Amino acid sequence: MNPGNVTVQDAATGAIQATIPGAMGTLGVVLSDDGSRLYIANSGNTQNPRNQGTGPGIVQVVDARTNTVTASIETDRGGGRLTLSPDGRTLFGAMYEGRNVTFIDTASNAITAKVPVPGQPGGRVAVSPDGGTLYVGDSYAGGVQVVSVAERRVVKSVETGCTSNSDLTLNPSGSRLYITGCMYPGSLGIVDTGTMASHTIPLTGAPGAVAFSPDGGKAYVVDSSENGHVLVLDAATETVAATFPVGRNPTGIVVTRDGSALFIVHGGSAVSRVDLVENGRQAFSDVPAGAPFFHEISWLSNSGISTGYPDGSFRPLESVQRDAMAAFLFRNAGSPAWFVPPAVSPFKDLGPGDMFYKEITWLAGQGITTGYDDGTFRPRAPVSREAMAAFLYRYATTLAGAPAYAAPPTAPFTDVRPGDAFHREVSWAAAAGITTGYPDGIFRPRAAVSREATAAFLYRLTNPDKPMPR
Repeated sequence: MNPGNVTVQDAATGAIQATIPGAMGTLGVVLSDDGSRLYIANSGNTQNPRNQGTGPGIVQVVDARTNTVTASIETDRGGGRLTLSPDGRTLFGAMYEGRNVTFIDTASNAITAKVPVPGQPGGRVAVSPDGGTLYVGDSYAGGVQVVSVAERRVVKSVETGCTSNSDLTLNPSGSRLYITGCMYPGSLGIVDTGTMASHTIPLTGAPGAVAFSPDGGKAYVVDSSENGHVLVLDAATETVAATFPVGRNPTGIVVTRDGSALFIVHGGSAVSRVDLVENGRQAFSDVPAGAPFFHEISWLSNSGISTGYPDGSFRPLESVQRDAMAAFLFRNAGSPAWFVPPAVSPFKDLGPGDMFYKEITWLAGQGITTGYDDGTFRPRAPVSREAMAAFLYRYATTLAGAPAYAAPPTAPFTDVRPGDAFHREVSWAAAAGITTGYPDGIFRPRAAVSREATAAFLYRLTNPDKPMPR
């Protein structure tokens, strides 16, 4: 068996309050409008070729006040993506292997109907605001089946132009149906529910989920690629108004009822909160919206690369220390769990009990730092701008697949000359778009790097094709 767990977290603090064990092949959850009941969908399929699940699908009913399972409803195996009717009286589930949409009465927890649906109804189910119409996604063909709730039958099949779909989301008025998972490179399918006309719009990355602002004016589209972003789509013009980072591998998104925040679900079941401040997140008390490098610093926080200081500040103008730089790069690499720090330090001024010992020794083990000629690392010393260029160049060529770079005969900055230490690395950083230097054409190689500039350098290294809004 391969049960999944549902984690209950405090929305304000992120603290885990409870863990509810699923049945087998947990797919997702739906919360009742009053917050009293949670419905957990379990497919009965482990997706494990060595341990195939053979049980039926199960919908678990959870008392959200006590976090206890109060009922288990047996459905067809392969079920089911769930949604609730607006009045909360009926739970709808798309049953993949049963090829149907199952209607469940929430008062009695009894199945009241199974409506046959063509294709592979394993995608999401969306219900119109009046509760009269269901939209059922075909996981493989990409179409949408329109089901009349009153007649309990499919009344229309809609070709969407998508080859598959992973999520269906109606805007608040129910006039547009948004379809993600269409293809890669990404696009977003949109169906006019009045005429059933459909079209697609191209988007960057891999659109994976959609949520709307309460007024329906903005669609927040998750780019579920490794270094994930949220694209803010103007719903009227169908154009991207802004893009901001939200951390690695986002898979789902929820907007709070007042529209002030997003909750992002990441691969591995992590959940992060993004407070919306002009399409960004004020992650630190001393970095308000509009501050220099606000978006890059927000990305640093959302990605888990920096947690800031215990008082909630980031201190953007302070110099970044060498030990903190090691921690940033280690986390940017995904905090490799395989790395075991050595029992004997490679540096004379660093011991196994020191802060960031693991991160610094990892940096040395990857060849990203060699330390100083006297055998020290000098962890509390500030990182110079030329050393930063060297760290990033070695990181890129060692871990990120960047090709080796030949230093040009003419340097891009007037104060960095051929033959200078790190001439190649500084020239590479300029050529890669990681640094532009200062307006007067100099780089200031020996100046200390500020923490805000470090955020910008790391963002540009990691996301070269996604410039931040200015």
